[in-house]
Amino acid sequence: MDRTAFETFHPAVPTVLFAGLIALAMLCLEPHLAASSLACALLFSLITQGIAAVLDRLRWQLPLLVLICIINPLFSARGTNLLFRLGPFLVYGESMVYGLVMGALLVSVLTWIEAAALIIGHDELLALGGGAFPTISLAASMTMRLVPQLIARAATVRTVLLATTSAQDPRSEKASRVRVMDTLMSWALEDSLERSDAMRARGWGASSRRSSYDAHPFRLRDLLALALVLGLITLAAFGAHDIVSDWRFYPQMAGPVPARSFLPPAILFALPALCVGLERLWWVRHP
Repeated sequence: MDRTAFETFHPAVPTVLFAGLIALAMLCLEPHLAASSLACALLFSLITQGIAAVLDRLRWQLPLLVLICIINPLFSARGTNLLFRLGPFLVYGESMVYGLVMGALLVSVLTWIEAAALIIGHDELLALGGGAFPTISLAASMTMRLVPQLIARAATVRTVLLATTSAQDPRSEKASRVRVMDTLMSWALEDSLERSDAMRARGWGASSRRSSYDAHPFRLRDLLALALVLGLITLAAFGAHDIVSDWRFYPQMAGPVPARSFLPPAILFALPALCVGLERLWWVRHP
């Protein structure tokens, strides 16, 4: 992924922004808010990762959304608009819309979490809490790096075993998976020993207070940006509360969606894509 506008700010700014986005997306069980969250999350992924990555992710996200939409009416037969009967089950329009909103909410939250992982790397996490919580910050940053590494190594081991016909066990597919896990764990344990020796050689734990170079100084512009983000999150939370508290799915979908309440959440959801898009447009016009 190319550089984004968030990299010019202190890591606290995008961290607070995406934390507010994810929290708001999780709690906004309302059709208009869920639709805007999903649309803005997909737009941000499209700008930062490209259409190929978005389509590859939608191959499993859309079936998940459809599955939730179909399953919910079968277990929650509530509403006033009866669509059809499916054996002993009554499928109501309100239950189907509720399942659709739940699926959209789940997909949007997963997309926002992936977007946050792209913008906030392990270096930024270490910079945020390295001074106060060095062990926790180091564990979090190493997890974000090692989990994708283990997945890639598992694919490598599986490919090597498939290419080596003498190493294959035709009797059981489970035995082949066990061999992959055994090789992967041995590889990971060996790396952990080397990594611990390297950390000890670099002085980790040599003193009670660890000094570090601060590559992300907190400047006045960061303070202003953080204040604006916190203010927008607060306004969006109040607006979303007004919308969600007045909306109901059962027994009949109803509830006002005032523009003054919907505008702050919509701006918050669109802010990441807007920042990155404007920066890309600036560099296109001023190469």
